[in-house]
Amino acid sequence: MGTLLAAYLSVRMGAEIGFGLVLLVTLFMASVLGFLVAPHVMFALTIPLFALIPAAKLFVSPKVGPVKDLVSLAAIIAAAAVFSVERRPGRRHVLPDNKVLVAVAFILGLYMVNVGGGHDIAWAQGVRLIGEPLLLLVAGFILVDPRRTLRYAIPSLVATACFEATYGLFQQVVGPWWLRGWGYSFAHQLRTYNGHLRSFGTFDETFAYTAFLLFGLVAVIFWMRRGPLAAACGTLLTAGIVVGFVRTAILIFVALVGLWIGRKGNLTSALLVVAAAIAAAFAILVTSAGGSETTKYESRSSSLTLNGRTSAWKAALGDPSTWPLGRGVGIVGTAAQRAEVSLAPGASSGTQARAVDSGYLATIADVGFIGLAVLLALLGRLIGLATAAIRARRDAGWFALGLITVIMIDAVTRASFTGFPTAFLALPLIGVALASAKQIDRLEARDPTLRLRR
Repeated sequence: MGTLLAAYLSVRMGAEIGFGLVLLVTLFMASVLGFLVAPHVMFALTIPLFALIPAAKLFVSPKVGPVKDLVSLAAIIAAAAVFSVERRPGRRHVLPDNKVLVAVAFILGLYMVNVGGGHDIAWAQGVRLIGEPLLLLVAGFILVDPRRTLRYAIPSLVATACFEATYGLFQQVVGPWWLRGWGYSFAHQLRTYNGHLRSFGTFDETFAYTAFLLFGLVAVIFWMRRGPLAAACGTLLTAGIVVGFVRTAILIFVALVGLWIGRKGNLTSALLVVAAAIAAAFAILVTSAGGSETTKYESRSSSLTLNGRTSAWKAALGDPSTWPLGRGVGIVGTAAQRAEVSLAPGASSGTQARAVDSGYLATIADVGFIGLAVLLALLGRLIGLATAAIRARRDAGWFALGLITVIMIDAVTRASFTGFPTAFLALPLIGVALASAKQIDRLEARDPTLRLRR
């Protein structure tokens, strides 16, 4: 049906809109239908798709990039359709937590109103970058049969992460100059740390690569059955993380070890280990806020380096009068960079393009301390839901808590709340995992003889 519609519209209106656009619309409609009918298949396919999109942009075409937005929008629209149907009387009401909905709506409202700034291209980029992951989180709660979706998504995540780790180790073997001959660039993907290449897999940079492998490691630790396969996957992923040479990964690994200790029943030791990792991460935020790399962006009058303690905090906070509601969406951070890149080559916007590599500082810059407080409240609520699932002996609760731990610590030095594919994969998987735990609760309530963990 979709192919016939595309062909018909191409014949009737081909000169006006072209077959490519018609095919894109058809694929979008098929994606919406897929998330409605078979979300387990769509999630399993989306994970490797999102992982491969950065490489496809380099080796196939830069036009592949918007595919992630198309798939994300399809999932969001499908979730909205399910939400509208489930609200009708007599339905089974598979709905997200009300507090999660309120927090998401409040954050999006702050970004939409944008008290600190205007509504230009940078603002639109900022709304898109924060809006899509948050709405995907809600979609993960809403889409049908989350338990089945999680059972399909986790093997896909582990398999894709193992592939990425293997490719990262291969990159170490062949070296940067060989990779440069393939089309990679020292100005973008090829980075070094103390003379060692930082593996990046199929991603644009090593930080997204490391975060993705950590997601896979969470699945291995808290979902896979103990055995040779889990041991092999865990060893491979750990080796892949090591060759990324990301220092924050050490703290995340320590925190995950703490969670593993807690799962074994040693709660006091687990709390001490996790608290130490989180304290160390936020000490990094306070003492050296700015990120893992030094990057320079040209301003009107001079070049501004945002990797030092003073400049990063100053860029995020600005004048004290802007602290409550922020300097404005897109003034600093990833959205500001994307707005500059979207300009025609050689054009100059005459604005400052500045970056802050911390997700927490970027949130303060966009929507102030009020927005940061709501974001932390949302993360706290997700932790609360995961903890409740853990008390009910649900493996999905441990998986969700592991992902939350990774993204919260990673956001200290990276824009993880808006980054692709970090936020675009972690947040919907968290939603699916928490919804899966709730679904098991409902199944056991209907049949008390059931004893389900996953």
